Amino acid sequence: MTYRELVIWLENRLGTCHLMVNRSAKEPADLLQATGLHDRLVRELLQAVYKANRCYHIRALVSAECTLAALQPVREKVLDQPATDLSTVRFLDTIDTAVREAFAVPTPSPAQPTGGASQVIALPRWRRLGKVG
Repeated sequence: MTYRELVIWLENRLGTCHLMVNRSAKEPADLLQATGLHDRLVRELLQAVYKANRCYHIRALVSAECTLAALQPVREKVLDQPATDLSTVRFLDTIDTAVREAFAVPTPSPAQPTGGASQVIALPRWRRLGKVG
């Protein structure tokens, strides 16, 4: 899969409200046409994927391993911000799922809530609080 194909795949999976692709673009900076709901985050994620895969143009091949590895530091940065809301966390999960589907990589199953109407958001293991003292 090429970088361009991945971005188009994401547009098809996430919808044009999140990213709208300029299919005639020749450069990565021109690939996104419009501002989406999480514009800055999408641009940061796509730039990280481009760099991690050492792309030299938008038709360069990207790998699942490099792409998923590029998403993780951005995710961690966003989760560290105190202003991060549930919508943004869900959007990050949706991007992760869409990328995994693009490369046919199985999605790890999240922890299931234990009753009630509440929702548990699974964070990476190292983010959980440890015993103090």
